[in-house]
Amino acid sequence: MSHPVQLSDRETLLNSATTSLCSKVVSQYSSLLAPMSVDAVMRVIDPATATGVDLQDIRIIKKLGGTIDDCEMIEGLVLTQRVANSSVTRVEKAKVGLIQFCLSPPKTDMDNQIVVSDYAQMDRVLREERAYILNMVKQIKKAGCNVLLIQKSILRYSKLTANDESRHWCPRLIKL
Repeated sequence: MSHPVQLSDRETLLNSATTSLCSKVVSQYSSLLAPMSVDAVMRVIDPATATGVDLQDIRIIKKLGGTIDDCEMIEGLVLTQRVANSSVTRVEKAKVGLIQFCLSPPKTDMDNQIVVSDYAQMDRVLREERAYILNMVKQIKKAGCNVLLIQKSILRYSKLTANDESRHWCPRLIKL
């Protein structure tokens, strides 16, 4: 026998979720997981017009070594990639910038080699590369972002000093 359930009736939704979870392996954690499940579904639908829910809109991220007691629902974006500035773990009211290019000096289109025969020339090349990267970082800061996601590598060549330069200027100017 079935009864229609109103999406505004949270108590009935919690009872249904708890009943469903009681038949699973996690039945002892149903008091934690049932409200989390109901809240997750209610966040991704419009209760006034919803007839169903697309569960692809809810993402469950499992962390190695955690327990069910460590579960929490996060509203927003969870990034699991390595962070360049490890002192930042949480950013609220983030203004996210996404760039699809490397933070490094431009590469020539042709196979050319530059022969530097003097330390002064090498210093000039390094100063120009530093100024180029600093200009890019200043433009990113001017855009107002406080979280920067780089789709590609931060650097074209891993042995160039631009890697150090990019990692030096980004946290100082953008406050990442």
